[in-house]
Amino acid sequence: MKRTFFCLLAALAAVTSPAAVAAQTALTEITASGTASVTMPPDMATVDAGIETNSANANDAISQNNAKYERVVTALENLGIARSDITLAYYNVSYNPPPRVAQSGERYGYTVSRNFTVKVAQIGKAGSVSDACTSAGATTINGVSFGLADSSAARSRATAKAVTEARANAETLAKAAGLRIISIKSIRLGGMEPPAPIPMMRMAAAPSPPTEFDQSNVNVSVTVSVVFLAQP
Repeated sequence: MKRTFFCLLAALAAVTSPAAVAAQTALTEITASGTASVTMPPDMATVDAGIETNSANANDAISQNNAKYERVVTALENLGIARSDITLAYYNVSYNPPPRVAQSGERYGYTVSRNFTVKVAQIGKAGSVSDACTSAGATTINGVSFGLADSSAARSRATAKAVTEARANAETLAKAAGLRIISIKSIRLGGMEPPAPIPMMRMAAAPSPPTEFDQSNVNVSVTVSVVFLAQP
């Protein structure tokens, strides 16, 4: 009985010796990345428009700009766009003094520039919103983009796919080095960008046709960097 007890103590000492513990805890870090994207149809549009007015008098230029903007807002509200969905993006008042000899095509005096964006929840109204802006006084349509009102679900799916790809890459590296993945040390989430597709304008064959846009899908891309722990 004593002999068996001494044997067990000897075995336990061998397992818990510093060399044995170091061998068990010797881990290798493997850093791998993964990128994935999820494609979804857009469910909202954003119209970027601008109003520019010019006058020799600053107050006149500002008043004209304000009046045009209010006409645009009224026209948009008539389309069912809430005023809270119309957001100021840029406002500037500049002055260009007239020279002794005026140059053809140059504007002098005070110029007021106002850019604003219009959120269009009913994506099919994007063309009508663009037309309403220009008809009511907007001087430029800077662009129309399409996207997702809530991209959280797409980001979650893309993130899961990216982590799966990162693990697959790490498994390949570990196998080539004669190791096996045992855990994850850290995960870093990289870029999450839903690029807006470039709209294409399609004009119907009719007098004063309404503007229409073809919407392509939106890609939500996610990149992750994962540090895995591996051992023989």
